[in-house]
Amino acid sequence: MDLAQLISGMFGEIDPVVIMLLVAALPFGECRASILYGVMKGIDPFLVFFGSIFANILVVPIIFFFLDRASFMKLVNLILGKRITKKINKNREKFEVYEELALFGFVAVPMVGAGAWTGALLVAVLGLDKKKSFLIIAAGVVTAAVIVSAFAYGANGVFAHVAG
Repeated sequence: MDLAQLISGMFGEIDPVVIMLLVAALPFGECRASILYGVMKGIDPFLVFFGSIFANILVVPIIFFFLDRASFMKLVNLILGKRITKKINKNREKFEVYEELALFGFVAVPMVGAGAWTGALLVAVLGLDKKKSFLIIAAGVVTAAVIVSAFAYGANGVFAHVAG
């Protein structure tokens, strides 16, 4: 069973484009998995690339809306304890020097656990400026989409050439 079959099985008989957009918007896949899914399903590359980016970026303001910093820090404190919260607050100044670059790099790296959702959570935990952070997260999502697309379409072309 490949990734496309696994994802399709989770969503049933829904149109593959809708599934691709849902995967891009959900935290477990984001645009990284949705691009791979779109390539495997043979969806138009333009739609795969821009649809995945749009759906992935669309959730960031929604996350910001629901994650009020004060209530989120209470949750972090409850789960991780006061010691971790104190470390976050103590090292905040060090992070703020490189916050834009660090946030961009974190979101742009196409690996599991790093993406728009986690970037938005970091913004909430660290109390960063949401407008500026939104633009940085969006740039990171686009960069990740370019990297994953280059790999997916490049690998797809190589495998098709070798197999065909």
